[in-house]
Amino acid sequence: MFLRCYRFLKLNLPGFLPGFVCPLLACVIAVSAAVGAAAQNNNIVNLETSLGLIQIELRPDVAPGHVQNFLNYVNDGDYDNSFIHRSINGFIIQGGGFNYIDGIFDFVPVDTPITNEFALSNVRGTIAMAKVGSDPNSATSQWFINQADNSANLDFQNGGFTVFGSVIKGMDVVDAIAALPVINTGTAIGTAMPVRNTPFDDPVDWSKHLVMVNSTVQVSYPVPMVPAGVALLLLAVFGLIRYLVRPSGLIKTA
Repeated sequence: MFLRCYRFLKLNLPGFLPGFVCPLLACVIAVSAAVGAAAQNNNIVNLETSLGLIQIELRPDVAPGHVQNFLNYVNDGDYDNSFIHRSINGFIIQGGGFNYIDGIFDFVPVDTPITNEFALSNVRGTIAMAKVGSDPNSATSQWFINQADNSANLDFQNGGFTVFGSVIKGMDVVDAIAALPVINTGTAIGTAMPVRNTPFDDPVDWSKHLVMVNSTVQVSYPVPMVPAGVALLLLAVFGLIRYLVRPSGLIKTA
């Protein structure tokens, strides 16, 4: 459709527009007519947490392996019912390592480690993958969100931590999580797990205290473009003008 539309416009526009404008305008209208409002951005992931929504825009253009790895966990449901297990206020919040389902703590199932793809700096609001110390190619399921500009540290440590997206909505939620008190679990979960609704009940109902990631969902949003209907309307207007200004049209030319 693009080629047919482009060829038609390129042949018919030159009668009333400067020559260099015609191919450009023809291309813009043709692309709009061919794609229209149907284009979608599939690189958005919603993290529904106990404190609210964190929305991530992924960057497959700079870290395709990390984006695909993250989406594999998302679309497999591996991050559903996981929780934020590490929080250092002014530094990062971290999740993707553990889940809590039906009163039982467990590990998030992990896939094969991925190759490091460091490119973007670890500035505030970016999301990156955690790794095993001294092994740049060891990232699996655990991710973290930079609460501050950590580029001076994390860009140079362990081959650089690969940023694969950024928070586009919900940094207030990230900050609220980071502001929570933390506890030393005395287990593999670690020494800085954020908790809500303290003090604890006895016995402890962890569902009331963990910062849960209840669900992670890949979503699609329309990419703003000239709708196909508008493009076709422009095409009709240009066609009418072309007809009116030609010698045999309604408006006679000298």
